[in-house]
Amino acid sequence: MHTLQALQNRFGDCDYISFQQTELGVVLIRINHPLATATISLQGGQVLEWQPKSQAKPVLWSAVPKHWLPGRAIRAGVPICWPWFGAHQTDTTAPAHGYARLCDWEVTAISTGPLGTVDIDLNMVPTHEAAARNPLTAKLATRISVGEALSISLTTTNTGVAPITISEALHAYFKIAAIDDIQIEGLESNDYIDLIDQNIRKTQVGAVRFAGETGKVFLNTLKDCLIDDRLLGRTIRIEKSKSHSTVVWNPWLETGSKMNDLGAAAWQEMVCVESANALDNFVTLEPRGQHTLTVRYSIDA
Repeated sequence: MHTLQALQNRFGDCDYISFQQTELGVVLIRINHPLATATISLQGGQVLEWQPKSQAKPVLWSAVPKHWLPGRAIRAGVPICWPWFGAHQTDTTAPAHGYARLCDWEVTAISTGPLGTVDIDLNMVPTHEAAARNPLTAKLATRISVGEALSISLTTTNTGVAPITISEALHAYFKIAAIDDIQIEGLESNDYIDLIDQNIRKTQVGAVRFAGETGKVFLNTLKDCLIDDRLLGRTIRIEKSKSHSTVVWNPWLETGSKMNDLGAAAWQEMVCVESANALDNFVTLEPRGQHTLTVRYSIDA
């Protein structure tokens, strides 16, 4: 893992980039691009913040920085869930949604993309104790492209001699005006597992709307999703590739109030729409096999 000084020495002259470290030790990449601003945490390899300069409000929702704590999952932006989604199947002490969002990540390259984006390449370093208890013969890398749109790719490579199976998600938190005044389009008539109602399999009727705690894992869908936010006057488009599940989540008042980094009010201004391969849509990789899940977030004009 690079020190802050090493990062500044190696990448400090890259356009639009600076490096910071929080008082508690989380190393951040700050991006101030002509098209957008963003913050990336090297704990978890995740985008914490992204706001196109065309937008008056951030597109991603983030817990306040005092909750960006070393060694704890950061509820902000786009956490990486890997190599399992939800609870571990056999290890009850393992962290929910895997260890990728708890591990350190190293910067391997920073460049300018063909469309003028800032492209940042990161590799996961399996530093968390859960990675040692649940070893996987795999390499995990991400490329983050920041501009008027935000693109994230997550690449798993099987480095072993036997097949491996993973589940994964880019667990995106989106900033909205009011949870009971939005709708999500693109999942109509899709089957889903209702995590709030005993994991019963159901079929979505119409757009997804919210009137209480929601946890839905939509299966076998490659469709774009649109978050229609009337009060903010914008539609967030979520495009994806090699992702066969979409997860929609909001904890509502009772559950949200129990979360220190969310609380009794913030749940009203966020919704998770996760591009995933979860539950029935797990991924199996043969030796030397590779799988890349890609998402692109943008604002429809």
